[in-house]
Amino acid sequence: MDVLCTDKTGTLTEDQIVLAHHVDAWGADCDEVLELAYLNSYFQTGLSNLLDAAVLKHTELALALDPAHRWSLVDEVPWDFGRRRMSVIVSQDQQAHRLICKGAVEEMLAVCTHVRRGAERVPLDAPTLAQVHEVTVGLNQGGMRVVAVATDERPVSQTVFSAADEQGLTLVGYVAFLDPPKPTTAPALAALDEHGVRVKVLTGD
Repeated sequence: MDVLCTDKTGTLTEDQIVLAHHVDAWGADCDEVLELAYLNSYFQTGLSNLLDAAVLKHTELALALDPAHRWSLVDEVPWDFGRRRMSVIVSQDQQAHRLICKGAVEEMLAVCTHVRRGAERVPLDAPTLAQVHEVTVGLNQGGMRVVAVATDERPVSQTVFSAADEQGLTLVGYVAFLDPPKPTTAPALAALDEHGVRVKVLTGD
């Protein structure tokens, strides 16, 4: 045998998505990103997925944020494959409305005009865009699937939202997910390599 073609998910990996990192746009650990992602996953009413399930496993946030009592869902802009993002609009203690959007990095950057840097909100100009993009490249090279998280406040008077409202957002950061390799994967691949067998991974990623 010269070549072995194999599936990845569940064969080479644990088939168990975990939330590996939650970082700001500059790559530093950031609790706010996780909190916003949690609220987005908690309040969305569309099709749930493994990424949302991984976020919602952070049950400590259910106590810290108390979404069942302190937050309420105002409206939702569901996911679709054209936009590759989705938004929830929530209200905390019946105060200002906050739009929380998450989705694929490139599609998210297209609707962001600013980025959070510490306590500041700075323009997402070309040099800054290049810097924050490097963070996602590094995460991708680590085998992770990256989802961008952005937000903005909206008037309390507005209660109906559409995809057109996903603009002028502030990029807060990224949540990165990993399907860890099985403990047997590395030794098996090493043994195949020793015997001159090339491995081709068949994946839809």
